[in-house]
Amino acid sequence: MRTRRALVAVMAALSFPIIAASPVAAAPPIEEPAALWTVPTAETRDFSLLIAFSFGNRIPEGVDPQRTVGDPGPVNEALAAATVAARAGRDIPVYAQTEIASVLRTEYGLRDVVSIDPTRADDGTLVYLSTDGVAAEVAARRGPAAASDVAGVVAFQDHLWRAVYTSRARGFTAFAPREVPMPSEYDPQSGQPWTTSRERYLPTDYAGRVPVLARLFGLGPR
Repeated sequence: MRTRRALVAVMAALSFPIIAASPVAAAPPIEEPAALWTVPTAETRDFSLLIAFSFGNRIPEGVDPQRTVGDPGPVNEALAAATVAARAGRDIPVYAQTEIASVLRTEYGLRDVVSIDPTRADDGTLVYLSTDGVAAEVAARRGPAAASDVAGVVAFQDHLWRAVYTSRARGFTAFAPREVPMPSEYDPQSGQPWTTSRERYLPTDYAGRVPVLARLFGLGPR
């Protein structure tokens, strides 16, 4: 029965047209959205920390993208601005992927941000840091505190559902910030081809939702 419910949830989450945006609910933090594919939100004052997921980058000319993170680019600059807005002047921890963390430090003077960086293989090439990899790293750094954290998740609008629910699958009580709009304009010059347009990104995102749903329903590895 549990398997059947999980499969139904997976099909429901994937049943919308591939060009549809993930809507944002306006439910209080103690309530769950009526539809699983809806992004749960909470007010910024409820967050005990922020997790900011990057989206794309810019690769300077002549740079090896296999060995260089690249420049943040306009989308990650917008995500950094959203992170500052979601912090709302409060002194709460911020965990941000490299591209966002660099903007927070250089443009906003946020020196205490914790940068979540990719690792390197033995040959020096970058090991891609997935959405789940980011959430797992933040959970590991938080340790037992993760169980009582209320995480505000900052992510590109079309990535927001997966970022929130991946954070939940890693043990956080996670929401998108209700008062802060997320960036939604794609960068055609992004160094990550799947992040250059909606048509190229959404198939990747919807495929990535399946293992998240499986873990949420207790059917996958944790």
